[in-house]
Amino acid sequence: MVQSAIQTGRWRHVVRYLGLAYGLAAFVMALGIWAYWAVFLGNLPPRSIPWIEPSVSVGPALATFPALFIDFGLLLLFGLQHSLMARSGVKDWITRFVAPDLERSTYVLAANLTLILLLVFWQPIPFVLWDAGDGIAEDIVWSIFVLGWVVLILSLAAIDSAELLGLRQAWAWFQNRPHESLPLKTRWLYSQIRHPLYLGVIIVVWAAPFMTVGHLLFAVGFTTYIIIGTYFEERDLLRSGGESYRAYQRAVPAFVPTFWKRPPKSVT
Repeated sequence: MVQSAIQTGRWRHVVRYLGLAYGLAAFVMALGIWAYWAVFLGNLPPRSIPWIEPSVSVGPALATFPALFIDFGLLLLFGLQHSLMARSGVKDWITRFVAPDLERSTYVLAANLTLILLLVFWQPIPFVLWDAGDGIAEDIVWSIFVLGWVVLILSLAAIDSAELLGLRQAWAWFQNRPHESLPLKTRWLYSQIRHPLYLGVIIVVWAAPFMTVGHLLFAVGFTTYIIIGTYFEERDLLRSGGESYRAYQRAVPAFVPTFWKRPPKSVT
């Protein structure tokens, strides 16, 4: 393969540095986009001129049907990229062109680009479906929104975010050593629910003090993707983890936490 020949040639050290930079760029970009996403979803600052436009509900608006068409297409592109590039056949095809340890960074980079497209070209549809007002109800909803981001951050802390976003694999490739995948973590939040990261996403897309048609479409689109994606992810985990993962699956619910069951420490 071309990438194997490059690794063994005189440019191998330069290529390894470039590979590490590639993985680091995808990692840093992902963190930055998630910060942008928080502002986008919160229409921040609320009830004022937002820091970015468009946000999920605020910004120049097209007519309803063209906006629906564009937004649906952006959500579909996002979902297809995440789903198709997670399939083993597509991963094998990608590794014909990049080193296997850079495949995850390639996935993350593609996910970054599709999310950028989604956020930048999103078309707000500003018909308000509900409005919590300026009182205690609004404060409660904002607290739930913040809670969702706390769940997201703690979920990343409970696992290895560098592994999830491909940086650990790129570092192993840079060091010219085999990358060993970490066992599936079942500690902390993962001892109560199997998908706390997805739960955090569901919370932040739905926790809106004022909900517009555009925001509702965004929330429904992401929730649908999570439901479908979780099905295929768990199917792959059952295939790789076997009875060990099946036992974890039986002991721990997918999204609604329980506090009286203790799963095994890890699943291989």
